[in-house]
Amino acid sequence: MGWWRPSRRPCDGWVTRTTGHVTARLLSLRLGGAPSPEFRASLREELLRAHAAERVPAGDPPARRPEVRRRSLLVRLRPAIVFAVLLAGMYATGVRTYHSVPGDVLYPLKRTAESTLLSLATDDQERAEREMIAARLRAAETASLVGYSAPDRDRLIEQALDDMETTTRAALSRVQHRGPANSEESREARRFAREQRTMVEPLLPKLDDENRDKANKYLSYIDTFTASGH
Repeated sequence: MGWWRPSRRPCDGWVTRTTGHVTARLLSLRLGGAPSPEFRASLREELLRAHAAERVPAGDPPARRPEVRRRSLLVRLRPAIVFAVLLAGMYATGVRTYHSVPGDVLYPLKRTAESTLLSLATDDQERAEREMIAARLRAAETASLVGYSAPDRDRLIEQALDDMETTTRAALSRVQHRGPANSEESREARRFAREQRTMVEPLLPKLDDENRDKANKYLSYIDTFTASGH
């Protein structure tokens, strides 16, 4: 019968022994002799105990695995937030670098970037355009430095004027050697010269004698370029 099969629960050992004992007694009966009343009573008790042992409830189920907590929204967005902060910092640094003037901490970085752009020019026309941009920046820096009250203001203005003249001469010389006066490049150069005069001429009364002489020589040079038809 089905309830004689050995169980795999913790009481398997006792059930197996009991079932084996009952089986041995039954085999002895089949070999000869009628069972005694005592044997019948004992057999009945052993069978009931075996049946009761098989009905013992199983042990408690294993504990459930703890649920994995989902990361909060802030934790999931942290990489994007960090990237946005870095990007904003880089943008702010770039703006401050672009508007820096001689004497500022970021000014060397600005000049390094300009030198890199000049070195990457593919031909004389592109290099001349970038040199004119640099000259415009030197004029704007000179206008900013005029309002400074630092003790080294005049030295910084002198530096800006010298750099402005150097890049202007380089740019206009390239234009003169490239084509006729009515070319688009020459017209752009004349427009640049007029803009530089508009920027530099109002600064003359605010400069010291030495820097005023530099500025006047610069204006004379760009006027000569304009008058020559280039």
